[in-house]
Amino acid sequence: MSADLRTVKLCLLGFGAVARGFCDLLERQQDALGRKHGLRVLITGAGTRRGSLLAPEGVTAGAALAAAPKGAPLPEPPRPPRDLLTASGADVLVELTVMEEDYAPAATGHIETAFDLGMDVVTANKGPIAWNWRRIAAKAAATGRRIRFESTVMDGLPVFSLLEFTLVDCRLLGFDAVFNSTTNFIIDAMAHGAPFDTALKHTQDEGFAEADPSHDIDGWDAACKAAALANVAMDAGITPADVEKQSLRDVPLERIRRAYAEGKRLRLVTSVWRDGGVDDDGTADMDGGADGAGRAAASGRPPGPVRARVRAAELDIDHPLAPLGEESLGVVLHTDLMGDVVVAELGALVPQTAYGVYADLLHLCRTT
Repeated sequence: MSADLRTVKLCLLGFGAVARGFCDLLERQQDALGRKHGLRVLITGAGTRRGSLLAPEGVTAGAALAAAPKGAPLPEPPRPPRDLLTASGADVLVELTVMEEDYAPAATGHIETAFDLGMDVVTANKGPIAWNWRRIAAKAAATGRRIRFESTVMDGLPVFSLLEFTLVDCRLLGFDAVFNSTTNFIIDAMAHGAPFDTALKHTQDEGFAEADPSHDIDGWDAACKAAALANVAMDAGITPADVEKQSLRDVPLERIRRAYAEGKRLRLVTSVWRDGGVDDDGTADMDGGADGAGRAAASGRPPGPVRARVRAAELDIDHPLAPLGEESLGVVLHTDLMGDVVVAELGALVPQTAYGVYADLLHLCRTT
């Protein structure tokens, strides 16, 4: 059987938790990749700011993991990303670097370099999709390359592929989402009496939040995800800077407790809409939005601009986003043909993100 396998070579930029989880998944799925898909996946390059690995002949994912035990850098000196990509001879760049705070020029440059070298791309880095989607899409079209990015918004949960392959001919009018698990955890802890600082420290101790949690707390993580999904699915042409953001720091403890006492749940809700407005609960008024979009189409007018915001909202207990706490994430997709579609994930953790990368790679391999 091995003689019939098609070899796919990968170059990984970034070798943190998601990259290691992805390599672990590749190693565990090695037999299935060969048996079910006729694939042999090898790593020909990997790089971080601390080290690199170059193996143009290819090594297994397990061997790549063994070369850099957890916490240790890759065994060779760091290489400039362009040099590593060029020397790796890879078929696919797996871009898993840490998102920069704004604009993400480095990750965007990695992707464009890969396209120029004839590589397709899989990424879990939401920065390039949130800040530079039109530029990346134009570059992919010009070079005849492809990019997949399912893990940029909801880990491995299929949102982009759901819209692309399952909700055929549906137009996305907008969406409401709970995109950040750190804020879920803090809100629920505060509802049960914990002060904000105590709840935040617990999320850091448990690994929910980073040492600098401002990206989560101040709404930037959710804004990046909103921009990424809106740019791809609604041709929004927005960036995270265009998203109105409310910080969880500014939500009083009394407001959270009052919501619980009234049988509601307070969540940091991301709402994106075109035309129309938003309801009193802070979610998108998609009835008005759909009607407005329909009237615009009937009159021949172009659709209005896409609006987006991240705001604390009290949700009725039967709202589909209300029960999403701790590691859970979810989105209500408002479509023209299928109505509202709810997608939720009960474990938004590293293995789920790694699976999204794995699924994107398989999609590229199966459609080449």
